[in-house]
Amino acid sequence: MRLFPSIRKRLSAKGDIRTILWAAGGLAVIPILTVLIANIFLSKDRAVTWDMLGHDFLALYYGGNCALTGHYERLYDLPATKAFEYNTGHAAGLSLGKSFGPWWNPPFAAWMFAPFAALPYLPALHAWWTVCAICLLASMVLMGAMLGGTWKTWLLVPLFLLPSMPCIQAFCHGQNTQVSLLLLTTTVWFWRKDRPMLAGVICGLLFYKPQLGAAIAAVLCLTEGRRAILGVCLTGTALVLVNVLTMPGTLHEFVYHMPQNLRWIQEQNTYLWGRHVTLKAFWRYLIQRNTIGPTTTTTRVLWGLSEIVLLGGLGRLVIRSMGRNRSLSQRDRLIAATIAAMPLLMPFYFDYDLLLLSVGIVVYAVDRQNGVAGEPGVNREDAWLLWTWTLVFLIMMLWKFAFNPVVPLLAAGAVLLIRRGLRSVDRPAAVSTPSFQPSALAA
Repeated sequence: MRLFPSIRKRLSAKGDIRTILWAAGGLAVIPILTVLIANIFLSKDRAVTWDMLGHDFLALYYGGNCALTGHYERLYDLPATKAFEYNTGHAAGLSLGKSFGPWWNPPFAAWMFAPFAALPYLPALHAWWTVCAICLLASMVLMGAMLGGTWKTWLLVPLFLLPSMPCIQAFCHGQNTQVSLLLLTTTVWFWRKDRPMLAGVICGLLFYKPQLGAAIAAVLCLTEGRRAILGVCLTGTALVLVNVLTMPGTLHEFVYHMPQNLRWIQEQNTYLWGRHVTLKAFWRYLIQRNTIGPTTTTTRVLWGLSEIVLLGGLGRLVIRSMGRNRSLSQRDRLIAATIAAMPLLMPFYFDYDLLLLSVGIVVYAVDRQNGVAGEPGVNREDAWLLWTWTLVFLIMMLWKFAFNPVVPLLAAGAVLLIRRGLRSVDRPAAVSTPSFQPSALAA
């Protein structure tokens, strides 16, 4: 019983938290390195081999091929998608199972992958991994700049981000999460610099995956007003024009056929609901497991009630943040709470996209170290937040539960951030340029 008071005493010691964070980050790297080294000595039938990696990129490569060849009417054609991915995957020597990945994005996003589709699959995958690595590096540089301080502080970003499971999953699957991370980080960067129009322009690009852009765009426009709305509308209009002029008729296909494809793959097949980090997936997996069939009434009711509660709290925070007298602290807390709540509120959000949560954590850290007038230096809710994120980090590496514990942990973190935003007070006027002091994260 003396363990937690001892840990709290160490964390509260001035200047000690950075050392502890470096030690914790080092411990986080150890299991990853252990797995990588052990994989070298495992037999081929037990090891993770190159032919198992990058399978999700097949769907992106297919979208780029449809745009490049002008066969964009096939984007949401499931039989055509399956045949293309199987032929391409087997020709590249990939170890494919019976499943395949449909094209889930809006039609215009296919142009993003058209240059890669001009290459054979494996060189295209390697080029894509290079682009993703550059986006990840740029994101970490921006997040480090938000934190400020010395290299011992901003290097904490890659120390915790690179060994995280969302980062590893995104690279291994060949996903586009790193691009999304850069877009979100840039949006938040301009948002915090009081450049709402530029933030809106970048945020509009996130709609290449609507589940990533919807919540951020809504909160940005509601709280920042006309300039943010103009920025989002400019990008949105440009994307729609690109779609209409270069892929006529595909918007109807997206609105009509894509939801049908989603229902087919989720309700008429054995679907991995445990890989989603949404409230819908949590209740579906808890009550119905991975069984085939539509979502039951009980699941829908529980999903709806939990969404209403979380939306109510976030909506209250948004309303409070809409006035001109909003403090810098209130804006930071709103941003962090929105990013934390976003995955839960969406109907479709995979676990690898939790990499975007790192932006919210960085904004929280900056706000926490700056402090506000009248707020105590040590708060129990901050301690719970740190424990929540730590458990999410560990569980995603070791998860073997009969339900998805990541979702309630994320919900707890979102609720704590909303509560923190609702009780925010004015930050001292002397604080203008944040400079991260790790000791302020002591809990």
